[in-house]
Amino acid sequence: MDINDDNGKKCLTVEEAALILSDTLKEVAERKTTVRRAMAVSRVALALSKVIEVADLKARVEFLEQTLKKRG
Repeated sequence: MDINDDNGKKCLTVEEAALILSDTLKEVAERKTTVRRAMAVSRVALALSKVIEVADLKARVEFLEQTLKKRG
């Protein structure tokens, strides 16, 4: 799901966040980044996934509401 902010800028998708997490894990394993940095990335990705989930649910509810209004 693509989400745009109020200024029309594209926000990260779940897939992009997963890719960042995957890359960070590889960097830790290869000792190219610190565990501390990886933990920070992980916290941000978790917060992002929650925001994306809420936005997705909001869009679905709005769709259902519009569909019900058309039927009524």
